[in-house]
Amino acid sequence: MFRCKKRLGQHFLKDKNIVRKIVNIADIQSDDFVWEIGPGKGILTEELLNHSCKLTCFEIDEKLYPIIEEKFSNRINLIKQDILKADWQRFFPENKVNIVANLPYQITTPFLFKVAENADKFSKVVIMIQREVAQRINAKVGTKNYGVLSLKMQFYFTVSYEFTVKPHLFYPPPKVDSAVISLIPRKDKPVIDNEKLFWNIIESSFRNRRKMLRNNLKVLISSERIDKLNFDLTKRGESLSEQDFLELYNEVKKVQSTTLNQ
Repeated sequence: MFRCKKRLGQHFLKDKNIVRKIVNIADIQSDDFVWEIGPGKGILTEELLNHSCKLTCFEIDEKLYPIIEEKFSNRINLIKQDILKADWQRFFPENKVNIVANLPYQITTPFLFKVAENADKFSKVVIMIQREVAQRINAKVGTKNYGVLSLKMQFYFTVSYEFTVKPHLFYPPPKVDSAVISLIPRKDKPVIDNEKLFWNIIESSFRNRRKMLRNNLKVLISSERIDKLNFDLTKRGESLSEQDFLELYNEVKKVQSTTLNQ
């Protein structure tokens, strides 16, 4: 008898209406390439296969392998690896991939950061995650949930909060609400020549939410250079929009370039 593992964040969805709703939002077409993360006992897997997609499932729990293999046989490509440790480049097909998954809570943020790093490989991402995290991803500038995760996901994707899912629709029921979100790669994503620097600036700006930019950016820029930035450094990271951070990034680049040329 299979028992859910708390350490793996296993909460299996048991409502087929919710499953159908998720797949409908994903708009899976025949011959689409789809990744499912943590198929569990296969309730979502089965609905995805009803749409004749080319399905790859990543599963870490070896106790589930025989259950999945017996149920779906050669209809899926089962990858017996931790999705966070897998080499994604090995599994990307020539076509873009859809991700459709009931994601284990504890891998949500690192998984989404990996998705963002490979945004150009995906056509759409529809996932069920903890509602609190979904709210952070979809947060607007100036709100308490707004932060690095909000900026990063909204930089690479158009984010939509689809609907909330209550705990009683899972086994075992989680202690919090879940939510389904969809991510569609942005066609108007800003072009930046040094994305590493851009994200370092953003991460530094949120290092201590109570502190002003002047204090937070000291871990990244010397006090001497900070004084040369043509930017209001009395602001806090949570008050800056994507456009504001782009302007700050350009200021930092300008100051760095000037310093190097002196």
